[in-house]
Amino acid sequence: MNLKGHGPLLALGLAVALLSQGCTLIALKRTVYQFDHPFAVKDPAFRRSLDTFGNTMVGGNTAQILNNGDAIIGSMAEAIRQAKATVNLESYIFKNDKAGEMFAQPLIEAARRGVEVRVLVDGTGSSHSGPILDRMRQAGAKVYVFHPIGLWSLYNIGWRTHRKILVVDGAISFTGGFCIADNWLGDARNPKEWRDTMVRVTGPVSAQMQAIFSQDWTYTTGEILAGDKFYPRLERTGDVEAQGIKVSRGDSSSQAEIFYIVAIQSAEKSIHIQNAYFVPDARIREALIQAARRGVDVRIMVPGRHIDMPLVRMASRWHYGELLQAGVHILEYNRTMMHQKNAVIDGLFSTVGSINFDGRSLRANEEDSIAFYDRGFAAEMEATFADDEKHCREITFRNWKKRGVEQRLAEMVSVFFQPLY
Repeated sequence: MNLKGHGPLLALGLAVALLSQGCTLIALKRTVYQFDHPFAVKDPAFRRSLDTFGNTMVGGNTAQILNNGDAIIGSMAEAIRQAKATVNLESYIFKNDKAGEMFAQPLIEAARRGVEVRVLVDGTGSSHSGPILDRMRQAGAKVYVFHPIGLWSLYNIGWRTHRKILVVDGAISFTGGFCIADNWLGDARNPKEWRDTMVRVTGPVSAQMQAIFSQDWTYTTGEILAGDKFYPRLERTGDVEAQGIKVSRGDSSSQAEIFYIVAIQSAEKSIHIQNAYFVPDARIREALIQAARRGVDVRIMVPGRHIDMPLVRMASRWHYGELLQAGVHILEYNRTMMHQKNAVIDGLFSTVGSINFDGRSLRANEEDSIAFYDRGFAAEMEATFADDEKHCREITFRNWKKRGVEQRLAEMVSVFFQPLY
């Protein structure tokens, strides 16, 4: 087919496809929720209620926070090198670069020594990763692309897996915001080294993370993953209670949004959120406003001048006013691009995962996180937040009001593209 001269038409078609995807995805899922704050996070009723949001919260786990590329890559690569039976990796981005090589090599070595290696990447996020994916296939790994993007499959461009999951031998699992690309190398020392967090978990909750991976794998390939290789008998490795949280396009309601609304409205003391793409809808904004007005210390940390998607930052800033007036503290991280998706509430309940506070993450993408109900782990999360806060500038209502007409216009326009974020 000769496409010469059809560039504008194709661009228009792509824009229509994108916009229709955004509108359709939102329309298919309930977006309005009501919760009347009947209990506190510390209340046993809150803990028991967590069991109704998808997976049951299970005890007997250990959890380790991994900050930035050096620590994350080292821990994940070591787990792959120690694998005995299976390695299951799902990543939105797996680039054909230095970081990609640092993962591809241990995956190739594992496949060559007989470990069953499965890799699932997203068609949009990993659209130019063919050479490195082919190398892993040649070594014996099973490598697939979730919704490959082509001219005749543009209708799928809005349906992505944004999950970041590694499960080794069904017993060790990782999740967080980390993607496999050079941006994530290093230790967030300068703007070239992004700031991010992953969590390494052992114990019964790893079976839930295996199941979340398996959902997208079976959807993409048709292969059913079952048996001891994937779901071995898991003994207690610690005392942390945790649960895997799954978000899928096909869900009738957004488990993530329900989760956040219940947690925010149940907060009594503190809500500390770190999120790379913070464009919350009216329900979540109202929950944060009400929390601040009842005296909860609400702090939202977002990227500052170093952000890979300036349009998202502008859309986020459009809503700052009502939050700031209510007493919400907004902190812009200015050391480098901050890519975390973390939250800790009342020093007891916390989450680490791939879920952003935007419409795409909450309702359109395949996403995941791990929630923890444990004061010790929450304290570590709080310490991480406090350390990052040293590199932030707080936005005040007065400063926000002083922004110029050009900035306000850009923010207003950016809001129209929210379904695509």
